[in-house]
Amino acid sequence: AGLGGTTRGTARVSGSGRQTSGGCRRVMRLETRAVAQGPTSTTVEVEVQCPSEEHGMKCSLERSVKFASCEPGSYEAEECPAPLTSLTPEQLEQAYERCGLVTEYYAKTFYLGTQLMTPEKARAIWAIYVWCRRTDELVDGPHASRITPKALERWDERLEAIFAGNPYDMLDAALADTVRKFPVDIQPFRDMVDGMRMDLVKPRYDNFEELYEYCYRVAGTVGLMTTPVMGIAKDFVGETEETYTAALSLGIANQLTNILRDVGEDTRRNRIYVPKDELEMFGITEEEVMACSLVTEEGGTDERWRRFMKFQIERARRYFKMAEEGVMKLEENARWPVLSALVLYQQILDSVESNDYDNFTQRAYVPKWKKLRSLPISYWMVVENSLKKLV
Repeated sequence: AGLGGTTRGTARVSGSGRQTSGGCRRVMRLETRAVAQGPTSTTVEVEVQCPSEEHGMKCSLERSVKFASCEPGSYEAEECPAPLTSLTPEQLEQAYERCGLVTEYYAKTFYLGTQLMTPEKARAIWAIYVWCRRTDELVDGPHASRITPKALERWDERLEAIFAGNPYDMLDAALADTVRKFPVDIQPFRDMVDGMRMDLVKPRYDNFEELYEYCYRVAGTVGLMTTPVMGIAKDFVGETEETYTAALSLGIANQLTNILRDVGEDTRRNRIYVPKDELEMFGITEEEVMACSLVTEEGGTDERWRRFMKFQIERARRYFKMAEEGVMKLEENARWPVLSALVLYQQILDSVESNDYDNFTQRAYVPKWKKLRSLPISYWMVVENSLKKLV
């Protein structure tokens, strides 16, 4: 699982949408799906939609609208009946500092980017990141083998308490304070915990429809959590939903990249995330994946696996492309950290290709010098976009 609806394929996203009964336009996507034809494959476009993603989007947008319509100061009082009364300002500051230290340790590049944000926004992003990381480690951390559905129920209870202003510990307190100050809705957080439940009970995904649901829950949700904090540019004249949709796409792209990087590692935990029906389209069996037999001892990669991986990487890159288009709709001080993460994650896909698509015996990674190089590249992309507006 990582830091990512229910019908999918290679992400070609249309700008169209339909009104739902709740007033939120449904997230509509056009996906390109492989179809086997003898020894080769072709692609067809299909319309896709994701019920849980639509619901998470609807809740997040409604929360943002309610926040925008409130008088200054009234949002906190209405939304948090028990607003952390037992914590002193000094204790709350310590809670945020601890979140910052955790973020800096595990996500150095992203942490550096948050330094361009206002202090209040940066601290809120740290608090969200830490909650997501703690949630992820429930099923992928050192104690994952002892995690039960009951443990996730207790984590759900802690989440509800956070949004009620009653945090369990100091790290929770930082998030509780964040949701008082920004229009962050609880639904994406609930969806992420549901994604952890999938990891407990679902080691295989029959098709991309199922996989996308998982990617939304464990990663797409992060976009819905953080966009209300980062803010949308005041000069953006489009629909707010466009920015949220782009944020969702970045989460999906990141999670697809995690999956493609970690195929071999996941087999050791009896997990295959790549869709079974797409493996079959390229003539690959589940047994071959589990045995890691698609690479030879001499270091060669099976041609079927190369073709399969090219198809998967193209899908991830299309999601990245849509996400990139949405970054420039964020408030200016939030663009660089998001774009830096986007550029960095795309380089993981480059590394998979450089390894001849061997993600069984080799782990794709981005060298430190490349990470550092990506920072000025992404910063210039932000500057260049700003200069275009002045012309």
